[in-house]
Amino acid sequence: MKILNSIISIFKLIYGFIYLAVVSLLIAINPKWELKLRKKASKVLTGLIIKDLIIEGKPDPKANIIMGNHTSNLDIAIIETVYKDEKIISVAKAEIAKMPVFKYLVTKTGMILADRNDKRAILKMIKEIKEKTKEGYKISLYPEGTRNKDDYTKLLKFKKGPKGIVERLNLKVQPFVVLNLPKAFKKHPFRIEKQTIKIVFLDSFYPYEGWYEDMRKKMQAVLDREYGLNKNS
Repeated sequence: MKILNSIISIFKLIYGFIYLAVVSLLIAINPKWELKLRKKASKVLTGLIIKDLIIEGKPDPKANIIMGNHTSNLDIAIIETVYKDEKIISVAKAEIAKMPVFKYLVTKTGMILADRNDKRAILKMIKEIKEKTKEGYKISLYPEGTRNKDDYTKLLKFKKGPKGIVERLNLKVQPFVVLNLPKAFKKHPFRIEKQTIKIVFLDSFYPYEGWYEDMRKKMQAVLDREYGLNKNS
């Protein structure tokens, strides 16, 4: 049965890849379709892994920045499904813009690229975030910068960049925690098993002394509670 599920899962991945490629090309053809196509694509992709979606807490409509734990390449799609009618501007690695076809998801959707090795790019990113938030868009950031592939129940050390951006622009932040998403992807053999995904929204705030460390502790506390762990972060 696992082998059969593995074969089906591979076909699901191929389907998702092709669907995303087609959406990217359609957005390139007519950027006016962008929001509708993005939401549709997110619904299709998350439909491959979500059995049920539970939301704890409420998204703050006045928050400028939403910061979450990085658990999967589908994190952005998950958030897109929560904010059904709202365009979220994501900050992503600059390498995405170099990918054939998928570069249109970056260049035509307003996604902000982060190149940590280029100081000029960082300044450009800060300027873009300032402009987008003034226009009323929310920015999604993942302060870990990458996934913890060894233990998804533990947050990695937060990068300094997001902290500096928030403090420099004095933006209102709302943290969130995505749970159970990594469980959808099984190994040996590889297969996808739908999960009940939970998103916990924490209270929003403006930056204060020690906010970055406090936020990480609160996010880790959610992970400990939900995964049944009683350890310090």
